Amino acid sequence: MMRGGGGSRGTLSSLSVNNVIMALFHSRQTQTHVERLVRKPPLKPKVEEDALKLFREMLHSRPLPSVVRFTQLLGQLVKLKHYAAVITLNRQMLLCGIAPNHYTLSIIINCYSHLNQMGFGLSVFGTFFKLGLQPDVVTFNTLINGFVLHNQVPEAARTFTKMLEAGRCKPNVVTFSTLIKGFCMRGNNTAAIQLLGKMEETGCQPDIVSYSTIIDSLCKDTLIDEAFNLFSEMISRGIAPTVVTYNSLIQGVCNIGQWKQATRLLNEMVSKGIFPNVRTFNVLVDTFCKEGMVVEAKTVVQMMIQRRIEPTVVTYNSLMDGYCLRGEMDEAAQVFDLMISKASMVDVRSCNILINGYCKAKTVDKAHEIFKEMRRMELVPNTVTYNTLIDGLFKMGRIQKAEKLFSEMLGCGQLPNLRTYTVVLDGLCNNQQLSTAVELLTEMEARELELDIVIYNIVIEGLCKAGEIESARDLFCGLLSKGVQPTVRTYTVMIHGLCHHGLIIEAEKLLREMGGKGCSPNDCTYNIIIRGLLNNNETSWATRLIQEMLERGFSADASTMELIVDLLSKDIVDPALLPLLKDSR
Repeated sequence: MMRGGGGSRGTLSSLSVNNVIMALFHSRQTQTHVERLVRKPPLKPKVEEDALKLFREMLHSRPLPSVVRFTQLLGQLVKLKHYAAVITLNRQMLLCGIAPNHYTLSIIINCYSHLNQMGFGLSVFGTFFKLGLQPDVVTFNTLINGFVLHNQVPEAARTFTKMLEAGRCKPNVVTFSTLIKGFCMRGNNTAAIQLLGKMEETGCQPDIVSYSTIIDSLCKDTLIDEAFNLFSEMISRGIAPTVVTYNSLIQGVCNIGQWKQATRLLNEMVSKGIFPNVRTFNVLVDTFCKEGMVVEAKTVVQMMIQRRIEPTVVTYNSLMDGYCLRGEMDEAAQVFDLMISKASMVDVRSCNILINGYCKAKTVDKAHEIFKEMRRMELVPNTVTYNTLIDGLFKMGRIQKAEKLFSEMLGCGQLPNLRTYTVVLDGLCNNQQLSTAVELLTEMEARELELDIVIYNIVIEGLCKAGEIESARDLFCGLLSKGVQPTVRTYTVMIHGLCHHGLIIEAEKLLREMGGKGCSPNDCTYNIIIRGLLNNNETSWATRLIQEMLERGFSADASTMELIVDLLSKDIVDPALLPLLKDSR
């Protein structure tokens, strides 16, 4: 059995990549016969209109059909996800004197769950007892799933506990798997694994869904060893893995660069008659692209097409993102155009990827063209779209256009998030629009927005660079009263500002204060104050701090060494600094 590893990323050699591609190629050869046997899925029947028409006819029939017939009809509409309509039809049934049975009530709870109205779902659950009905395992499963669906896992767990305590209805594998899914969604893998053990205590055997859910969660948390241990346990129990299980493991090992493991998993799944699906291919395309290996990613996409597995919007988005990361914007644009030609496959994320690529390539006009094209494609720009383009405009010095786009964002009802304000404040400060930045910060505070230290770091740095050291000091000193804790970055920015203005005594006072505030200085902090001291002709003072820095395991950076060498060449500093320079290498 294969073992995982939670160590550092492996080296991405061309040999290991070729092995992955060859594993995919052989999977195609093996599956050829199977592909011929697979039938096309039947077309989904259009039953909504017929169902509603039949409901009206049944409601006017005399005698009225049984509640069973009505419930079957409601079930059909639930499959079509017409949850609100089902609730309305149920009310009509009640008005006509058609009493619900436990199946009807379970369906209504399910509808309220999907509509995020769990309060109403609980009220319907209470109706069971008012009508003298006994909730069965399906009812409890529906309620627990509703809570999990809306991340109310503690409520789901309490419902599960009540179910066990009542003892009238035993949980089944669906009950356990649903709650396991909830724990995994919250990142509580320990609770999920404990629940897996509890299943056997209650005489319920875990299935592939129970195991695959936890394996997937462990892989997402890069706990690969634990995932493989659980995979081994599952196999030893005679539970056969599916393509879903293998996809999770392949994603997990790819995320930590273990390409040999990915190859072995691909070969193993194919040898068991389990063939890669669109998700498998998407995982590999995405991983190749993130590694900058777009040629290999494109090869995988071509294999998909050869195997008649249609690439999805996820596939093409990953490929386009790969080209953007390499700065190959012409190729990225070709993928975008291909997506448009394929029945408007483009989504908001596709546009965001291309806009970000153009902004990084400093071709912000092309990014703006994609933004305008979104409207023509009836795609609504989201917060990420605006944040990316506003940032791109500011970085190119197009302040008015950036501010106009920010106003447009507010005007169209797209609420800015903390990232938006970070981008705008950073853009204003870097483009010498400090008064506007301070004004915006004051407005944000007045609106009692939850501002983080990143926001304040930007403004403090902007004030320091603009020479407004008093204002920067006031803002820094007022952080704790605002409930914001300064970070190493905050202190470093402030120390740099003080040094730049010759306030070196105050700068060192801040350096000494850092340890007591729970954020010890890092190498950047030391290098900045050392350069500040050297620039203020405080060589002996700087020498002491260099020694302190080395004792703490830090070293001089390129800028500090360059400054010392420059000063030595001018006979401005003590040659005793030379041995310290050697020690810091």
